[in-house]
Formats: sequence, C-alpha cells, structure tokens
Amino acid sequence: MKRNELNFMIGGKAGEGIDVPGTMFAKLCMHVGLRFHTTAEFYSVIKGYNNINQIRVGEQHVPTHTNDYDLILALDKDTTDRYVDQVVPGGGVIYDPKLTDVEHEGINLFPVPLRQIARDKVGMELAKNIVGIGAVMGLLDFPMEPLMELIKQTFERKGEDIVTKNINAAQAGYDYVKENFDLNFDYKIEPVENAEKTFMVNGNQAISLGAIQAGCKFVSEYPMTPSTSVLHCMAKHAREYDISVNHVEDEISAINMAIGAGYAGTRSLVATSGGGFALMTEAIGLAGMLESPVVVIDCQRPGPSTGLPTRSGQGDLRQVMHASQDDFPRIVLSPGSHEEAFYMSFEAFNLAEKYQCPVLMLSEKYLSEGFANLPYLKTEHLKVDRGKLLKDSEIKEDFKRYRSTEDGVTNRTIPGQPGGAHTATSYEHDEVGYFNEEVDVCVDMKARRMKKMETIEANLPKAKLIGDENADITLVCWGATYGSAMEAMNTMNAEGKSVNLLHVKYMIPFQPGVKEILEAAKHPILIEGNYSAQMGGLITEKTSFVIEDKILDWSGRPFTSKLIVEEVMKLTT
Repeated sequence: MKRNELNFMIGGKAGEGIDVPGTMFAKLCMHVGLRFHTTAEFYSVIKGYNNINQIRVGEQHVPTHTNDYDLILALDKDTTDRYVDQVVPGGGVIYDPKLTDVEHEGINLFPVPLRQIARDKVGMELAKNIVGIGAVMGLLDFPMEPLMELIKQTFERKGEDIVTKNINAAQAGYDYVKENFDLNFDYKIEPVENAEKTFMVNGNQAISLGAIQAGCKFVSEYPMTPSTSVLHCMAKHAREYDISVNHVEDEISAINMAIGAGYAGTRSLVATSGGGFALMTEAIGLAGMLESPVVVIDCQRPGPSTGLPTRSGQGDLRQVMHASQDDFPRIVLSPGSHEEAFYMSFEAFNLAEKYQCPVLMLSEKYLSEGFANLPYLKTEHLKVDRGKLLKDSEIKEDFKRYRSTEDGVTNRTIPGQPGGAHTATSYEHDEVGYFNEEVDVCVDMKARRMKKMETIEANLPKAKLIGDENADITLVCWGATYGSAMEAMNTMNAEGKSVNLLHVKYMIPFQPGVKEILEAAKHPILIEGNYSAQMGGLITEKTSFVIEDKILDWSGRPFTSKLIVEEVMKLTT
C-alpha cells in the first residue's frame, strides 16, 4: 500500500471543468497535511481540445511535477488515448465507459458512468467532474466530510441549490466506487501526524505577496497570459493594503504609469509576458535615463509573436537583458521556486530604489500559474531599503539630482519636497537635469550611471553550488527548471551517480561566483527551456567558459526530472 504519495491527473475538454476538481483535490491533500505541486497543460481555446491538471502530492516538499501517473480521472476520450500509457504499473484510470474504451495490461480500470450519474442524481451533465472527484476520494478511501465542506466553500456564492447538487454529485461518485469495485487499489491518502501548516499559492501570487510585503502601492497592467493573476491577486488585496491597482488600456500605458509612480516615490509594479514586454521596451530606457525605480515582471511563454500563449518557456532572457537602446543600469533576476519568488520579489523593490533603476524579474508559465503549498514564510528579517531617498530635512540648498558620486548612486527626491526640485527628462542632461549635449557632460553622466553596475555586482550574493562540490557532474540551470533539476540530481545520486547543481539567479549584473564554480566542475551540463541556450551564451560572454553539453527543450512543456536523468545518462555513458 502506497500511502500519501500520489501523482494524480484530471483530463478533459476546455469548458468541462477540470480546474475546480483539481484544485479541490490539492486542497483536500493540504487539509490532511500533505505537500503538493500542480501544473496544468491547456490549449489556448475557450472550449474543446484536451486539457489536463496534474497534482503530485507527498508528505515532504514536492519540488516539481512528473508525467508518470498513479491515477487519472478522464472526462473525455482524448485523455485516455493520450495518457493511459503513462500510468505506472498498479496505477489506475477512472473513466466513463460510454465515452471511451480502455484496454491496458498492468493497471486498474475503473469504468464509472460519470455523465449518467450526473444526469440521474443531479440533473446536470456538467456535474460529471464533481462525480469524478467523489469517485477519486472513494477510491483513495478518503473521508467525505472534508470534501463536502470544501464543496460548500467553493460553490456557496452560487446559491444553496448549486451547493446541494454538487454535494449530491460527489456523494454519488463516492458511493458508486464503493459499491461496484473490489477496492484493492494500492494507494491511500490519510492524515499526517503533526503536519506543518501550509498555504496554497501559485508563482504569480507569491510574487504579488512579496510585492505587498515590500510596500508596493501601485500596480498597472494590461492582462496577458500567463501574467494576469498578478493583476488579480493585487486587486484582491488592494483595499486591505491601500494599493492603487489599474487595469489599463495597453502595455505602453502600464509601464509609463508605473515609471511615473516610481518617480513620485511610490513603489510600483507592472507584469506582462514577452509580447507585452516588447511594447514596453522604449519606456524601460526612459526609466534608465530618469533613474526612476520600477519593478517589471515578465512571465515567459514561448514565441515569437503570439506563439504558444498557454505554454511555458525560457526564451525571453536576451530580450529582457537588451531591452531599449544603448547602455544603462538595470537588474535582471529570476526565481526558481514559489518560495524564492516571494523573497526575490521583495528584494526587487529594494534593489530598484537602492540603485534607482528598472529591475526586471523573469518568471515563466510553469512557475507563474503552477500551485504549491508552502509553510508560513518568515518575514522578520525583511527590511525595506529605500536607498538614497532624502527626507525634507536632509535636502541641502545646493541639491543636484544627478551629482557625481563614488558609487554612481545619487541622492533622490520626489515631487513636492522643498529644495528638491529638478528636471526629469528623457534627454541626456547635466547634474540638475537640464538638457545638455556637451561632450564632457555626456561622458561624465554616462560613466556615473554605469558606475552603478559595479556597485550592484559587488553587493550581489555569490552563486552557491548545491551538493557535493567534488561531484562528477554539475547540472547548470536557471529559473523554474530548478525543481526538476534538483529532483534529477537527487535521483541520480541515489542511483550511484555523483551529481551537484548550480542554479544561476542573477543575470544582470551577472552573478558572482559562477565562473569559479564552472572552472572547478568536472562535467557541466546546461539545462534550458529555449532553442539557442541563451543562458549558456550569457555564461560564455561573462566568464569565457563554454558549456559544451546541453539539454534544451523548446516544446513549451516544462522539464521533468525523468527527462533530465535520461538525457544526462546519454551524455555521460
């Protein structure tokens, strides 16, 4: 009997309701003390095609998903046709026999007339998904009371009649499984003793909570998959934390409003995807010239153009690094997990104000929309750092906004402060902000701004090698490939391989310590979700080190640890 370790997937057509029961399953597992990681794969259509929602659970931290399924709930024929071969021996499939026939040796088949039960017991075929989740709970021998309470919470805003119908649907699915199958299924979900309390969050929500913790008070965004839940999350908490949240007409307005808010002294955030960020490019340069702090989140999806709007990738690194013309200070960073997304979001606002420049955070659909449950995060050590933002009493009579300094960072004032007046312009300018094209002024201003990059780099945390520093193989990754790479490392080490991991978090300025780690590595292997190995090129540019062996995937689907292990074995045997 496998207890509290399960990879569950629900699949069906868009519009059939796979998100609600999937979320219910994750919440029920959290209710009994389990940890989980979810990811959804879906087409960019309103109805039709086959979508799936994967929920992997365990008693310990679950770092990533896997495509080897222990249990599938199939609401359509496509799900069984596509995924039955990925069910592990001893696993199972719940399916509607009137929709599909399933024949497969070595797995358990549970034909449940989902549509008929939904019509007969509830009077609406759409409830077949709730019939299905009831059947899942019955199969796993999970008590019904928590599911009933969750159904009430989920549907109470739709009225008592809808709540009752969904409760009846779940109970009917539960009873059917109990009454019609000899339940020798080798999986069970049960409460974990003394489990740590956790909360459920996706990557965009983690970024938003980090922004709120950092004191963000202004958000402007034009919705774009997969960044939109940043807007939703900030809007949800806007009144509670006194945040101005603005759903604007386009991405150009979004970035310019956020830059203006930052110039006025308000911590500001804008989120988008690669296509929206392309429209923001000119304004990123404006923030660089104004030296106005702003935080921009790019939730990556594969492109170019519309590309794969509901899939995941890591193809925007070079775009973000080189957005806008010429040279100016910027910071580019990328978290690898939900927890890191929270802390790096908080850090981004401190960096933006401390160094008075745009800070660009790269997420990706896999992290942005994927859910996990985290223990309550520690925040006592988090301190807001507003840098050289002067108080009224600190402004001197000869204040010059862009005066030369040793570290490149100048004293800053905001509109309305007595004695702090200055010109803010997109043109090159002198120390007080007046337009100026004289050679000595232009040279000095550019050199002073770029001095910040040395200051920032000197204060970045050094890269750390995870695992045995003398390992034979070093996996190198960035962003949300981290979880799969970490699990792959642990799997290979358990099988007798010798593997460690380097996760690069800061791209501009480039993270210190990476060069030394790679020069000491015996066999580095790069893992990236793009075609051209953009991080590999950056590493070579900044360190002169060339990583010869690469595992690249541009399919729009996230890495699994199994794929990484298989590719590493090919490269090392």
